[in-house]
Amino acid sequence: MQRAIQRIHTLVDTPRLKSFSLNAPKSVDVEYANGSKFSLSAEFLRVYSPAADGKIRSIGGEKVISGRRHVGIMYTEPVGNYGDSF
Repeated sequence: MQRAIQRIHTLVDTPRLKSFSLNAPKSVDVEYANGSKFSLSAEFLRVYSPAADGKIRSIGGEKVISGRRHVGIMYTEPVGNYGDSF
């Protein structure tokens, strides 16, 4: 199964990021070379982040994170060759 998943990931053409802009403190706008554009809210990014404190889960497996409505993004900084830290 894992081999099949790896094969799918190599076959899928991941779109290249064209632009990335911070609309502090509430959202991040991303645009891909294929024309897709997204505005991601700070609340959405916080709830779905891979950070340790974002991994609170309920018994049903759904994330239960309260008090994220008023979260904001103050700045971003490059991490490695292709990442950003918020």
